Amino acid sequence: MKKNKSLRKKIERKPKLPAEEYQKLKFSAYEYVVVQGKTQKSTAELLGITEQTVSDWAREGAWKELRQARQQSTRTEAENIRQIIRLNSERRLEIENEISNAVKLSDKKLEAELRSEANRLSDNTAKWAKTLREMEKNNKYSLGELINMMDDMFTDMRQHDPELFEKTINFQQYYIRKKTNELG
Repeated sequence: MKKNKSLRKKIERKPKLPAEEYQKLKFSAYEYVVVQGKTQKSTAELLGITEQTVSDWAREGAWKELRQARQQSTRTEAENIRQIIRLNSERRLEIENEISNAVKLSDKKLEAELRSEANRLSDNTAKWAKTLREMEKNNKYSLGELINMMDDMFTDMRQHDPELFEKTINFQQYYIRKKTNELG
């Protein structure tokens, strides 16, 4: 069924943004979708652009794959494990209160069930904590590796944009001091 042209709304096109503003808007959308995990729809609403625009950018930039890679990164995985440990700890405290109440009510069966659940939870938490320690131990890098990587990055920056390189010298020094203290 054809739509009557007279019923169609005329859509006014917004004037094109300057290239710098366009890139800032696109980068903001990237941050919302890939880094913060927001939906394309909510990102479009936040930025006042169409969902189709965000979708086009996401497809062109392979944002879905980047988002998945980011979610599967070691840092994210470690944060997820820390969250599990926090939730297990909170639940363990709740169970302790429930055990106290069962003791007051002289409900031996409930007390035994709760103690069993508390033991399972404690065991589970200990396993997650061990996994986290191993993960953190295996994913450390040396100060030498960090300095080599930074040297490569800032050498390329010096060649690509000498002015930007000059602006980052103080940061480079600060960051190396910080990492030297952390990594020894």
